[in-house]
Amino acid sequence: MTTQSPRSGRPRAVTVVTVAVAVVLALLTGCAGDDDGTTTPSPGGTSSPGPSTSGPSTPSPSTAPITVPVYYATDNGTDLRLVREFRSLPDAGGPALTAARGVLAGDALDPDYVGLWDPAGTVLAVNPATPIEVDLSAAATTTTTGSAGAVLAVQALVYAVTGALQSDAPVRILVEGEPVDELFGVLDVSEPIARADPISVRLLVQINDPNEGDVVGSPVTVSGEAAVFEATLPWRIESPGGDVVQAGVTQTAEGQTFAPFAFDVTLDPGAYVVVITEDDPSDGAGGPLDTDSRGFVVE
Repeated sequence: MTTQSPRSGRPRAVTVVTVAVAVVLALLTGCAGDDDGTTTPSPGGTSSPGPSTSGPSTPSPSTAPITVPVYYATDNGTDLRLVREFRSLPDAGGPALTAARGVLAGDALDPDYVGLWDPAGTVLAVNPATPIEVDLSAAATTTTTGSAGAVLAVQALVYAVTGALQSDAPVRILVEGEPVDELFGVLDVSEPIARADPISVRLLVQINDPNEGDVVGSPVTVSGEAAVFEATLPWRIESPGGDVVQAGVTQTAEGQTFAPFAFDVTLDPGAYVVVITEDDPSDGAGGPLDTDSRGFVVE
């Protein structure tokens, strides 16, 4: 059964030790996916791709923040899954580097999301060539997740960088400017790494807006993307105490693959939690359901 936290039915934070090493390591063989095509804001200030020479190159940072996709993990009660927040972060030198550094920082807004990298490390540079090159500091080569979460940690970085660049190119990992054959003592990174199949690594339901803690007006637009049965996506609005205020069903643009959804709900001023979940035509026989939630305030 899906484990729920006391907070309005929200999924509990990730428990890495519950994941089987062999299952997660199998994700390294996955193929590239495209989950950002309709929902990722167009990145600003992206460098034009070019061949790698002496090492990764990085655009000069600007003073304005930019919005980038940052990937974390959550525990859906069965295994670890990638989840995403669109974050407005100080420009570190283009969207790809900003997103990559956000992944390593691991400071998600949603309390159910956690980072998989040691925040003592950082990303030194990103070269948007083909393959894309991501240069890590030496401190980033250790992980607090153990081998069970190591592959997903790399996929979080790959998804963020390729999403920020809106690219399907694979990612080559460098450490202090040099190619490496192994990462975390368990992963073969001698070849560039593509995005794993999104169905196999991502939470199947994902809220994009509102972000956790947003203050919004009414009506509230809830949007995101999901890969659900027959494009059917139940939702509910709860009070902070877990009482259901409103509930309904929306449709994604396409079933059984990641596709966008959006719906509007009129609410009185106050604090709320929006919860979306997979549809369950089997009435529980099919196993635990993926669920995402965000807390927000209506002014």
